[in-house]
Amino acid sequence: MSEEAIQDTGSQEVAAASEAPAGFLDSLPEDLRNEPSLRNFADPASLAKSYVHAQRMIGADKIPLPGKSATDDEWRSVYTKLGAPNEASAYEVSFNEAALSDSELNSFRESAFMAGLNTKQAQVMADFLEKTWSDARGNFEQQADDARYQGEQELRQEFGKAFEQKLERAQMAANNLLGGTQIFDEITLSDGRMLGDHPEIVRMFAALADQIGEDSLEGQTTEMIMTPDEASRQIAEMTRRDSPYWDKMHPEHESYVNQVLTLREYI
Repeated sequence: MSEEAIQDTGSQEVAAASEAPAGFLDSLPEDLRNEPSLRNFADPASLAKSYVHAQRMIGADKIPLPGKSATDDEWRSVYTKLGAPNEASAYEVSFNEAALSDSELNSFRESAFMAGLNTKQAQVMADFLEKTWSDARGNFEQQADDARYQGEQELRQEFGKAFEQKLERAQMAANNLLGGTQIFDEITLSDGRMLGDHPEIVRMFAALADQIGEDSLEGQTTEMIMTPDEASRQIAEMTRRDSPYWDKMHPEHESYVNQVLTLREYI
């Protein structure tokens, strides 16, 4: 190839390079090339899409946020535009399980109104409160059941076969001393148990029943059932070293042995 041809080819390459399309930002006027907000656009199409979106937003309904010194009325206007009712009584909220009085429901509505909640938001809060109350009530009832069961097991261990009789005598003593009032089943303690479910209360009235005497307890049987402690004390008395229990030749030996065997059934 001649030297002239080589020089001509080089000239064409330079011209082609100068005619190649420049980058998107390089094609903009000099005062826009370094604009930071344009650096995210790789081509005119993406810039056009962003412009169209911005134009649509300009036509949408806007809710200006009040400043720090805004009045309650200015905020109320915002709440209303966001769907809050014009008065507290207009809230249509429901509590499915919680039994709220009219005053409690009105208080909830007033609080929702003061917070600027719309009806949907108020119902969400109502559902949350109801679940919280339901969970707390369930936990409280479970704790009361556990305490009731533990108290009963404690007394059954202490009274043994006399449990039912002791409980009945305690109830009758309470009714007798308090004028026939069914106090055991009418008073609820702070832990959810009824008064008659507390072991200390049962012990107290059972002891009072013993002091009152059988004649004063209407309907009470005269045959008393021993508790394990009472049976243990009687066994200890009957099995003293000098008792017939240890003397096979004593005429009451067999009677003592049989009584001790019977007493051991109460323990």
